Amino acid sequence: MMKKKLIAALLAATVAAGTMPSAGALLDGFTASRTYSNQFTDVPMNAWYYNSVKSAYNLGLVNGSSATTYSPNKEVTIAELYAMASRIHAAYYGNEIQPVDGAWFAPYVEYSQKYLDTGSHDNAYSYSDGVLVANLPAARWYFACILYAAVDPDEFNQLNHVLSGSIEDIDAIENEEVRDCIYTLYNAGILTGSDAYGTFHPDDGITRAEVAAIMARIIDPSQRKTFTLKDKPVTVSLANYVGEWYFNDWPDCGLGIEKIGNDYYLSLTIVQGKGYRFNGTLEPVKLINKGTYYESVRFDTMRATTAVARIRPEGNQLVVSCTEYGTSSLPLNMSGKYCSRR
Repeated sequence: MMKKKLIAALLAATVAAGTMPSAGALLDGFTASRTYSNQFTDVPMNAWYYNSVKSAYNLGLVNGSSATTYSPNKEVTIAELYAMASRIHAAYYGNEIQPVDGAWFAPYVEYSQKYLDTGSHDNAYSYSDGVLVANLPAARWYFACILYAAVDPDEFNQLNHVLSGSIEDIDAIENEEVRDCIYTLYNAGILTGSDAYGTFHPDDGITRAEVAAIMARIIDPSQRKTFTLKDKPVTVSLANYVGEWYFNDWPDCGLGIEKIGNDYYLSLTIVQGKGYRFNGTLEPVKLINKGTYYESVRFDTMRATTAVARIRPEGNQLVVSCTEYGTSSLPLNMSGKYCSRR
């Protein structure tokens, strides 16, 4: 509930300012209600989005922009997003979308307000620079988070291994819960990014072709994608950080950078306190240059678990993320903590 309210608040602030190999059944509540007959002349059979449009249309999730067109390159509006998310949620949970007087999107605004808790009523009927917000393009981050909330998150089984901290423009999103939604959809094979590096472009609009693909992958797990992201070309170096120690006050931690031969190594200390129960100084672990950040090899902790650290130089600071594996409490998880030289 808190996540959905936070997403709604973030939207208000924004306005103001390889295929899975084995076929599987559709998610519960979804059956084909009609048959696509190639009536959209702007959806050629050789287009990458043809099967997605066909699937989404057959499931009643999308309609044409006219009787004979789909407008695949047109950006989806916030009103259209509420309509699509409402249709998915209603089918999945067996609800009905009740008629409401007003604009065509009024029933979907009311439904998403009630069941998705998106703050959609206030958002849709407000104005930004004289334009009704409902008619503005939906940002990609907002679209992803609303679609994430439309079904049970347990439906998003992990297919890929995309670590938090590995896609630069996702990590630049300030809210951690929004980042988690997006990374979950990457790992489930629903989002794939716009290039070989997984670049997301969170503030850009999203086209009707892209939306059809995303919705089809949510409802039909056989259409989800398996992929491995490429490392970006090298753009950062730790050369100026060797021999120094960097500290952060929450959690209490210190890290040092060493150079052995041609390789950089990380020394990491986590001090007990503030909810972090992992203690001790680790032996130096090797760092691999991933282009815009460094990632450690997986190392053993002193809690019978393993962890991976990601380091990004920024001015006189190191931005540190760390993920622990093998524990339900994940006490070593840090996301984007700034460590300063002392």
